[in-house]
Amino acid sequence: MKKVYYILTILALALAAVSCAKQDTVYKEWVKEGGYIYPAKPINVEAQRGYKRIVVQWTLPMDPSIRTAKLYWDSYTYEQEFNYAEYPGGVVRAVIDGLEDRSYTFDIVNFDEEGNRSLAAEITASPFAESWLVSHADRSIKYAEMEGTGARIQMGKATDEVAVTKFRYVNSSGQTVENKVYLTSNKDEIILPDAKKWEYFEYQSAFCPAGGIDTVWTSNWIRSPYPIATNVDGDVATVTVTSNQIRDNFKPELILDGIKDDGNSRWFSSNASAYRGRFPKILLIDTKLSGNNAQTFNHFVFYQDPDPDGQTRRYIRSVNIYVSDTKFNVDDANAVSNFGDPVISTVMTQNEPVQEFVPASPKAGRYIAIVFRNSYNSTGFIDLWEFEAFGYVEPKD
Repeated sequence: MKKVYYILTILALALAAVSCAKQDTVYKEWVKEGGYIYPAKPINVEAQRGYKRIVVQWTLPMDPSIRTAKLYWDSYTYEQEFNYAEYPGGVVRAVIDGLEDRSYTFDIVNFDEEGNRSLAAEITASPFAESWLVSHADRSIKYAEMEGTGARIQMGKATDEVAVTKFRYVNSSGQTVENKVYLTSNKDEIILPDAKKWEYFEYQSAFCPAGGIDTVWTSNWIRSPYPIATNVDGDVATVTVTSNQIRDNFKPELILDGIKDDGNSRWFSSNASAYRGRFPKILLIDTKLSGNNAQTFNHFVFYQDPDPDGQTRRYIRSVNIYVSDTKFNVDDANAVSNFGDPVISTVMTQNEPVQEFVPASPKAGRYIAIVFRNSYNSTGFIDLWEFEAFGYVEPKD
């Protein structure tokens, strides 16, 4: 029995030796004598987004034996080779153009003078293109109004990715010109010099994502929602008021004289005990423009006592504004019911001397009625220093 056991043991050892010999043939061809040498992989790898491109950069290796690098992308479908001797500045900057609007993974591998390759340094980035642009809304126009010989354009806030906005418009000579100054993203207002009133203008913005390297203009100009407006002409328009609602020489026409900060140039309602508490108090502005020449109004501004210590003297509280081609009755006790739908119905604050309102839907008409429904003053005073009503007439061309 011992003899049989001995024979089996010898046989098992022999089989093991044969098996080991066979395994050795499997891995021996992959083992490099003395072991593999891995050069240092690229360091400080960064990627920057561009328009249909990515810029990848990294720092040159400290090891002088590392001579070249290869940049691979799109699952190693494409590659670029770099000779470090050509980059004395210490940084390799690779520009990969012609990319689609999707994510890409970039692998950078170092090679030494013996051809040994390092482990790959990997980074993922996405360029941007048209599909990115169309998902970003341009700035909105709040209003555009003549100021002297120029047009003051007030825009909505820019998103973080709006870089600048440019404009083209019709000047006083009837020529279409492009403004030489761009509106930057941190500003909301710009003046277009020598502009023509009641004309549309166009604007176009350039976008750049956070961390992006390219500023890209949208493909089309956007036409303004309304033409450039003008204030009611105080030299032509007339102002009347509810009967017995004038105090001393503070006449209603003074609200259109262009003087916003002079206490001697304002309308003040009656302080007589028989009339001061009566509401509504109504101001009627006749612009003298009717039919095809009637202005379409899209912005109203109230100016009250500007004195910082005069907050309690800002009396206007609940107010409606109406626009119509039909004359309003300033003595209508049921004006709020009879005047139709107001373009503005609001409760003003006493905090600010200047308050402005933009109607949801601009309205055309010869007449503007300002209906004061009540006052912050217990006696019933209303004190209006200046009023602006901006409107436009559609271009006839």
